[in-house]
Amino acid sequence: MLIILPLLTALSSMPAMASSYSSSERRTLQSAISSALHSAEINRYYQQCREQPTEGEIAVIQTDKEQSRMLAMLQSKVHTQDLNLLLAADNKLTNQVKHGINTPTDCQDTKALQTLIDNYEVALFSLDIAMPLEQQLISKASSAKTQANAQQQEVNKTIADSHAIALVTVVSKQQLNAVQQANYLHPDYESNYVFKVMYGWQGHISHYLGMHISVADNEINTIPKQWLIFLDKNGHFIKAISADKAITYLNVLSDAQWRYDVYGNLHRN
Repeated sequence: MLIILPLLTALSSMPAMASSYSSSERRTLQSAISSALHSAEINRYYQQCREQPTEGEIAVIQTDKEQSRMLAMLQSKVHTQDLNLLLAADNKLTNQVKHGINTPTDCQDTKALQTLIDNYEVALFSLDIAMPLEQQLISKASSAKTQANAQQQEVNKTIADSHAIALVTVVSKQQLNAVQQANYLHPDYESNYVFKVMYGWQGHISHYLGMHISVADNEINTIPKQWLIFLDKNGHFIKAISADKAITYLNVLSDAQWRYDVYGNLHRN
């Protein structure tokens, strides 16, 4: 007796795409996934339960007779016949549909086979009346590339919009004497911590400046100690990123254009 294995056991490890769908689109996607999975189960049954030909005869393999219609509807409704792409479009939904399909337990389980075929017809009907997706499905690789391009554009725009960019460290305000505090900090600046500028790009800024956030003494150990900061021409913060998360920006900026030495003197590279 031949036991029918569950369909596509590897589906649980497939990557989900970061996509969102409307309610009607999710119904369309569910119908498409259900149709594809039912067709695959039917083909699997016929493949594993085919009769062995007698000597001299040619093996005849029965397949899902509705497969061509199913693929045509997939093209019409979800704009692809790529089953791997379809099943990866929503990992959670695919697994929900997969677990709801009852498959024959063996090659003699014709009742379960008929139920599988009947449910397949229901899935095809549901797909036939479903509204097409507004946008094409895209692969995880394409989605990742699009996201990476958008992030790179954001990096380039932030750099282009900045008058000055600097790598800074967080230090105690007590490192500055009264004259320095008066020169570098706003009179209303109350935090006990400031930024000490190490080096930077484009326009230069003063050796010390107030932070973009207020940090209490009991919070100092919870924040990053180095930041990459972006300022406009008026010295206002455009963005501040902890140094450990700024590698993409630093790669674009490359070598620093100016720096402060240990004595606080400004040098242009």
